[in-house]
Amino acid sequence: MVTGAALLWAAAADNATHALVATVLNAKYVPLFELWHPRFAAATDASVELVVACLDDEAVAAVRRVDRRARTIDVAAREGHDVAAARLAKVTTVLRLVREEAAGARRPVVYSDVDAFWLTSPLPRLRRIDAALAFSRDGVATAAGFDASRGFALCAGFFVARPTEEAASLLDAWRQRGRGGRASDQVAANDLYGEGVGIIADEVVDRCPRGAAPLVWHPYSPARVSGKVTFWSRVLAKIASGDGDAFAGVRCSWGGRHKGRNRRAGGGGA
Repeated sequence: MVTGAALLWAAAADNATHALVATVLNAKYVPLFELWHPRFAAATDASVELVVACLDDEAVAAVRRVDRRARTIDVAAREGHDVAAARLAKVTTVLRLVREEAAGARRPVVYSDVDAFWLTSPLPRLRRIDAALAFSRDGVATAAGFDASRGFALCAGFFVARPTEEAASLLDAWRQRGRGGRASDQVAANDLYGEGVGIIADEVVDRCPRGAAPLVWHPYSPARVSGKVTFWSRVLAKIASGDGDAFAGVRCSWGGRHKGRNRRAGGGGA
């Protein structure tokens, strides 16, 4: 069980949904964005602003076609187009938004990869987190940044940042660690783990559910984008139909030798 400073929840109920949700997109991932967005839209309302950091013109066009209300940020000229650029764009975009919000509306900033599917809004739960920066987690030993002593890795694909100077400082430190060709933004995020960094509970965001569906399902898959869209569409349709076996056959790690056996070695969160 994760306790203490690692997982901090406010005691009072908070059902407000005003928030910024950010993601990063390039042409390759447009089909996943088209699969992700309807579920995100169904789980949110007009009080939630979507901000998409676009790495190319195709991404901008896709956002304008799918969601005319969404704000786009063009990072192509500054960050480039490869995987490393997308990872850096994630952190720099959230840092920019946190600073904007700290000086303005003070909304929390949620980062969601376009393969983290919003089945139900996680925002009421996320807004109760009292940590400056809080991550979902990977619970298998194949995860980048996995720490055997704690039994999990912070997952860089879904996290929430409060509009505070503390969060901005953590994000800036993460950004600096991600420069210079660092192989994994997730490894860099795990270097930050300590005071001020929290954990999002597994029932809110989960990679490989074994029981009830989480609020956000963030699956694993080493397949190409077309294969991901095909397979995940089928799983999402089963979830929507109430199929209790919707997650049967969903792999729990990148490495075939694990197949989820060592999942959640560090406990189940709160």
